[in-house]
Amino acid sequence: MNRSFNPRNDGIIDLASQPRPGRRRLVEQLFDQHAQALRLFLRGRSVPPDQVEDVVQELFTRLMDVARLEEKMSDTTGSNRSYLLTMANNHLVNRHRKRKLRSEYAAAQRGNEQERVDERTPERIVAAQLELEAMKAAIMDMPLNWRVAFILQRFRNMSYEEIALHMGVRAKQVDNYIVRAMRRIRKTQRKMKGEGD
Repeated sequence: MNRSFNPRNDGIIDLASQPRPGRRRLVEQLFDQHAQALRLFLRGRSVPPDQVEDVVQELFTRLMDVARLEEKMSDTTGSNRSYLLTMANNHLVNRHRKRKLRSEYAAAQRGNEQERVDERTPERIVAAQLELEAMKAAIMDMPLNWRVAFILQRFRNMSYEEIALHMGVRAKQVDNYIVRAMRRIRKTQRKMKGEGD
C-alpha cells in the first residue's frame, strides 16, 4: 500500500513552522517539487518500502530547522534537488552508522553477559569461597605483628609510617612484616593452585 504523504495534511510541518510561515511555504513548495524524486532515490538506496514515507517525512520536517534555508534554496545558489538528495544521502549514512553502532553495542553486551554467566558457575563460586577461606586462614595463622601490619596496609590503606606509629615500631620493620606476610599469602595461593590441578 503506497501511502501519500502531504505535509499540509499531516500537521507536522504546521507544528514546526508556527513562528515561521515563510519557511512553511518554502518547505511545502519543495515537497511539491521534489518529494517524488526523493522517494525514488530512497528506493534506489534500498530503503525498505514501508520506511520510505517515514524518511521523506523526517527529511522535510528537518528542513524546518536548516539554518539559512531560504538562501540555500534560492534559484541563484544551484539545484534544490541536489541539496535535498545530498541531505537524504547524509541522513541514510547517519541511520546506517547508528544501526551499526547499536548492533555492535548489542553484540558486545551479549558477549559481556555470556562472560558474566560463565563467571558465576557454581564451581567457580565454590572455588572462590574456598580460596577466600584459605586466605583468611593464612592471615590468621601469621604471627601477630605480620597480621596487624598486613591488615592495616591492605584493608585500611594506612601508610607504612602510620602503621609504624600505630604499632610502635620503625617503618622499616613494618616493611619487613608486610613482605613476610605477602610471602605467606603467595605460598598459600601456590599451594591452592597445586591442589586445584
